[in-house]
Amino acid sequence: MDIDGSPYRVVVHTVDKWRIYFNHNFDHLEPWQIVLYTISWTLFIQWMRKIFKYEEGFTFNKAVNDLLLNILPFVRKKYDENKDTLLKKLDEKMLKFDQRKEFYKFLPDRGLMPSDIIGEAADYRAMSDLLFERGRMSGSNFADTEDNLMNLLKEVFPLYCFSNSAYPDIFPAIRKMEAEIVRMMCSLYHGGPKSCGTFTTSDSESILLVCNAYRNRAFKAGIRKPEIIVAENAGIGFWEAGKTLGIRIVKLPLTRVYEADIGAIKRAINRETCLIVVSTPSPVTGTMDPIEEISQLAVHYGVPLHVDASWGGFLLPFMEQCDFPALPFDFRVSGVSSLTVDLDKYAYCPNGSSVIVYRDPELLEFQCSSETDWPGGVYVSPTLTDNRSGSLIALTWSTLLYHGRHGYVEKTQLILDATQFLAQCIKKEFDGVLQLLGEPSTSIIAFTTTSHSKIPAHWLGDELNELGWNLTLLQYPEALRVCITLNQTKDNVIQEFIEDIKKCVKKIQDAMADPDTKAWEATTPLFGFSSPLPDYNISFLLPKLVLSTYYSTPAAQVRSMRTLSIEGRKLSQMISASRLASFSFHNAPLKPPKESNQE
Repeated sequence: MDIDGSPYRVVVHTVDKWRIYFNHNFDHLEPWQIVLYTISWTLFIQWMRKIFKYEEGFTFNKAVNDLLLNILPFVRKKYDENKDTLLKKLDEKMLKFDQRKEFYKFLPDRGLMPSDIIGEAADYRAMSDLLFERGRMSGSNFADTEDNLMNLLKEVFPLYCFSNSAYPDIFPAIRKMEAEIVRMMCSLYHGGPKSCGTFTTSDSESILLVCNAYRNRAFKAGIRKPEIIVAENAGIGFWEAGKTLGIRIVKLPLTRVYEADIGAIKRAINRETCLIVVSTPSPVTGTMDPIEEISQLAVHYGVPLHVDASWGGFLLPFMEQCDFPALPFDFRVSGVSSLTVDLDKYAYCPNGSSVIVYRDPELLEFQCSSETDWPGGVYVSPTLTDNRSGSLIALTWSTLLYHGRHGYVEKTQLILDATQFLAQCIKKEFDGVLQLLGEPSTSIIAFTTTSHSKIPAHWLGDELNELGWNLTLLQYPEALRVCITLNQTKDNVIQEFIEDIKKCVKKIQDAMADPDTKAWEATTPLFGFSSPLPDYNISFLLPKLVLSTYYSTPAAQVRSMRTLSIEGRKLSQMISASRLASFSFHNAPLKPPKESNQE
């Protein structure tokens, strides 16, 4: 081969040319300087990589947005207009069911009568009773309002309402109940004699404590920047834990059937990985991750595997007895090292009850907070809140004992039958219009509109909301989520839902065919609300706006005797008696007094 005329010669010539160039320009440097500069640049590049890798707030888009807002007045003006519009719409959503819009802003000088307080509480409850009783509330309330259970809880609550789990020698009954709850969960999930766990007050606390345990375990192993691998449809609690604890959350894409991608997990595992998370099922799409296959990966690489069974933890153990295929998910799968389950969902316990179960007691030690040198004594707390109400533990314990395995099997049968019925209806009656996001495995169904139908999924959700259905809106992809509870298993609720979907689809199709109808604009779903918000490309501002509206107590627009009663003596101190005498107490506009702190 003729080397002189080949591409190899060109490459050699180019390299030699750059060699001469560098030697000429850096001939004034001594060798030690070149080595030092090389090391410095290498460390600087590594430092920048870590910033972009771990600092989620450090993004190019955010930097550009901040720059445009600061240097371009017309951009700032449009931004302020959209901000005000969003704030107004959020206020409307927050106060949608509050007809009076009157608030207690000051502590009453004198206590109210019990009958008055009960009446007020009943009025407040009536804001959402209708949706719950008609079965149109999806996934936000799982209560089993059976009379016998409610009467039982009414009897148990006063016995323990002022007990505190932080003092086991004063309230030994609460300690015993909590220990029994944890042991029942260990047995239910085949944890073995060494299994252990804790009772917590929410799924978010459970996930935070689990992540804390594996982070501390990683610290002990010399890992300073631990990472947790999750699929993008995992529970939001893992992102909360990551930001709180300084853990990098490695979010991986899903497969075409909306399950965790085994190949992506394998590629993401590295020496800084402290945990792999699987969902049973996903709280977003309702699909089950392939736990057995992922478990094999975890065992092979020596990485712990956590099962988030927040939603399916009290359905999956009873599926086989309901003639549904049993899906392995608990400690019978060799790689599983921990599991979380929410008892306030399909265990029908009071809201705010959750349990963590570990295969090995060493992980529980990593989870707990302790301080041996505190002046108040050696301090040990298994959870974030040491002073926990004993009433919640007692009510949870009572609910579990009341149902028993047989009771949960019966209710699981109702839930699974209703879920499969709805899934089949969506497939058969809306072929070409709606499609499922994966195959529902337990009680959650996520569906969207097909590209052929050209119907925006959020538009469909908004129309269903107008008919009284409270669904969950998803944004990636744009879809709707239905969570079947006991209320959807009664009185032909599923059939009503299907008929209302047909009405809404027909209404939207007619509107789209009408040239005079305004086109549906892009929207942003907000978790906790069943209707979307306009998408003004300022979603980064939503957290601040939500916080400001959630705790807002705006002034009443109409003055009434009740308004004065609520605002009480504080108002009379601010406004003179002559001014008060001039007020008309019937539909007179309210002029709120000036206050030092804006409400």
